[in-house]
Amino acid sequence: MATNSKSDDPHDWAANLFTRTGLSLTIRPVEPNDRALIEDFFRHVSADDLRFRFLTALRRVDDARIDELCLVDIPRAITFLAFHGNLLIAIATIVGEETTRQAEVALTTRPDWKHQGVSWTLLEHLVRFARYRGFRELVSIEKADNAGALGVERDMGFHLRLACDEGGELIASKALAES
Repeated sequence: MATNSKSDDPHDWAANLFTRTGLSLTIRPVEPNDRALIEDFFRHVSADDLRFRFLTALRRVDDARIDELCLVDIPRAITFLAFHGNLLIAIATIVGEETTRQAEVALTTRPDWKHQGVSWTLLEHLVRFARYRGFRELVSIEKADNAGALGVERDMGFHLRLACDEGGELIASKALAES
């Protein structure tokens, strides 16, 4: 996946975008000094949002998870932050596997910014990034009761199937055309 023709500079993936509702977003890769921003972000999401993001019940996001979110390891892993003005309103992480050419994505949007196209726009950005990096499939593991995420993924052409476990989870997957 990491080829000489592909830039490994994460800053190449910063973007100013608009949601379908006209909301302006600045999306950029995480930086090591974003730790306090990320900690604050997760203090403003619901218990369900934490459960949907980390697939387990959490009261707070621990230091090890924050450290993982602050890591940039192109082409394997990167977290993108979406801002409206100076406010961090969404976080999305993509982690790829070179051998399978599959990438997994996890995304969280602050509750007060949902239903404005933020998740859709950020996920579109991740799809473009995954294609550029040469991934053939993008997957997301979702709790079956995460109707919002499942709806966005369905609308974006992801296919849903039951996960092999008994945790009430679905796998949303999207084949990425070679470009």
